[in-house]
Order: sequence, then structure tokens, then C-alpha cells
Amino acid sequence: MPQLTMPNVGEGVTEGTVTRWLKAEGDDVSLDEPVVEVETDKAVVEIPSPFQGTLARILVQEGAVVPIGAPLAEFSGAEATAQAAPVSPPPTAETVIGSARDEQKKRSAPAATTKVRSNGAGSAPGGDGVPAEYRRKRQYSPVVLKLASEHRIDLALVQGTGIEGRVTRQDVMRYLENPALHTVAPPSGAGVVGVERSPTGPATEKPSPRTISGGDETTPLTPTRRTIAARMLESHQTIPVAWMVVEADVTGLVALRERVREEFVRTEGVKLTYMPFFVQAIVAALKQHRAINASYTDAGITQHAALDMGIAVATEAGLVVPVVRDAGAMSIAGLAREINALSVKARGRKLTLDEMRSATLTIDNTGAFGSILSQPIVPGGQVANITTEAIRRELRPLADDTIGARSVMNLCISFDHRALDGAEVGAFMQAVKLNLQAYAADQQVY
Repeated sequence: MPQLTMPNVGEGVTEGTVTRWLKAEGDDVSLDEPVVEVETDKAVVEIPSPFQGTLARILVQEGAVVPIGAPLAEFSGAEATAQAAPVSPPPTAETVIGSARDEQKKRSAPAATTKVRSNGAGSAPGGDGVPAEYRRKRQYSPVVLKLASEHRIDLALVQGTGIEGRVTRQDVMRYLENPALHTVAPPSGAGVVGVERSPTGPATEKPSPRTISGGDETTPLTPTRRTIAARMLESHQTIPVAWMVVEADVTGLVALRERVREEFVRTEGVKLTYMPFFVQAIVAALKQHRAINASYTDAGITQHAALDMGIAVATEAGLVVPVVRDAGAMSIAGLAREINALSVKARGRKLTLDEMRSATLTIDNTGAFGSILSQPIVPGGQVANITTEAIRRELRPLADDTIGARSVMNLCISFDHRALDGAEVGAFMQAVKLNLQAYAADQQVY
């Protein structure tokens, strides 16, 4: 009897939690129709059916954690229809290392042969001039097609949050409630798929059963927390970390943001935080100091051409790190829009897998919590992690030998001492400092 198995839903994902069955035993299921919802440490995704037939038997109950390749359900009357796509087995150490090397080759390849991304960086076009990723989005399920027909919706404009950007039933319903927030622009020729707007109605992790004994309370680990723990432990045990801090005078930056922030909200509909300025200053410094934008392996150190910044976002489910692609090509306004959209999606558990993979450097705004000094952990696959600390008013000596109140902040960086030495990191941090200090109240943000 044909089986639906747990598919490989993303790089580095080895298991998932079955959170909700969308079909019951005995239900007829169409090819590509969503059958079950699965949560991984990266996202909540709907698994489409590789068969057309009847859901005969559910093998895994809601709340169960299953590895990639494990059977989830059995189908009847499906032998003559589409067969399941091959499922990758759980990654071994060799396959993980191989994947990392393949990713490094992609990053260092010439621009003409590099895979183009979605959500602001496109997708490699097919023979018809339309990006291949966009064509995948056009594989709609019968339920989605029926809803689109009933409500006269152009599905090319509906933001998809399923696997590889697939449009789900929930995506259509969200679009009906508020088209402005859930619309993407269709591609033109070999152009870029439009940047997705952030959905509303945040989802939360399914509450874990708690046990109470003698006043102590134990909550089982969620998939997100379990993966965070494993990755942080691995990074801490395998990367020899060194640490550095510099102070920057950001009085001009504070004046600039104060001047434009109210008008920015009226014009753009999002708040103008300090993070876009931090990202711009860091990316500009990376262009001068490419050694910081790199990965270390025993085979060598790869300096990445892409400037894909991971922005740490605190959520109720734990820390997640969506990635701003090609950050060096964006204005302050563009960075503000993209960071806001990714942050909203992160807190709503709606990030796609591509939006969370392959960052070349991580930026953590610990200053949002009032921190003035912190030592971050270097993520695997990167050689540094930089934190931006709280801006504070303090007295400082001025150029005319007087004392004045200035807005100052600390910049902290942890780095992999196998790949970098203090001199390289120090020069990079001085460049970031100078970039931040160069902002002035009369600058433009577009």
C-alpha cells in the first residue's frame, strides 16, 4: 500500500513534529492536496499528497516527532496515480559536510552560474523565461483552485507559505481577508519574484504537556528549543572563539533617525529602527574586509561573494535568524522594509525555509534589551557574529577640548580564531565604527 513519508523539508532538518492532520482516515485526497501539517525547527509546513486516492490509515498521531523518511500515512486506490517523490534519508556527517561544501561552491561561483533566489533575489529561469521557483508555485491543489475560482482570485498574486513557496488553502483565506498584506508581484520574463508581505495572525508552537513535582515544573523541549540547544552546543565545542568590543559615537545617527522616523512611518507603514543603519554600516565594512564574510572548513576558508545577513529575532518559540539577501544593494528604507517583513514572519512562524538558510554573517541586536556588552556564539558555517548594543547618553571629550553629552554604543564581535586573527577583526570593527559615526542628521534614507 503506498505510503506518505516525512519529506526532506529543508537543509539541516532531520525530524519534524506532526502538529495537525488536515485529512481524516477515509477521506478522498487529490494529488498535491495538503494532508498534514508538520513543524520543524525552521518553519511550520503543509505536506502535500504525492497520490490521488483515499487516506486509508494514519500511522503517526498529532504531537509525535518523526525523522525524515518515516511513514506518516497509507493510501488506498493510489497505485495507478503519481508516485511519491524520493525522500532523502537523514543526513550523515559525510552528507552534511558535502552539502556545506556544495553551498560554498555555489556562493563562490561566478554570478552567471549562481542560483538566483526568491523573495528579493529571484530564481533561475526556465526555458520559457519564467523563474523555475515561480512555476513550482503554480502547482496548485484542487482545494486552492476551487477557492480561487469561487472568489475570482489570480493565484499568481497570492503569497505562498508552503514548501518551496507553494500556495496553501490558508494562504488563500489570508489573501481574501486582506489582499494588500498577502500579495506578491508576478515575475516578468526572467525577473525577480516579488518580495512577500508579512502575514498577520501569528501562529504559536503547540503547548507542550507539563509535569509538576514538589513545586518544580518541567516543560518538554519544543523542536525549536531542542535544535537551538544542539546547534549552540556544537558551535561552543568546536569553534575556538575570541571576542572584541569597540565603542562608536552615534550622535549623528540618532539625530538622523529622530528627524525622519515619523515621516517614514507615514510613508512606509513600518517603524524605522536602528537596525537598518547597523546592517548598512556592517555590510559596507564587509565589502572592504571580505575575510569576515566567510566560512571555515578543514579544506580551507571560503570568502563569500554574497552579502546575506542573518538578523537574529527573538520569538516566543525561541531565537530564529531570518536572512536579508543581498543586503549590500539596499537603501536604508529597503532594509527597513525587508527586516520588518522578516521579523513579522519570524514571530508568526511563517518564514519559508529559504528565508532562514545560508547567512554569511549574523547580526544580533542585543541592545534592544538594554544590554551594553554581550558575547555571542558564532553560528556554524560562519566565522563571526556581531552584536549591536544599547545606545546611551554619556559625557565625552570633544574636539575643542570641552566635555559634552554624546550618544554612544558598543559593538561586540565573537569570531572563529581558526579563520581570523585579531588584526583582521580589529580593522573590520574600526570600519564599522567609522561608518556609523559618518551618519549625519541631514542624510537621506532612500
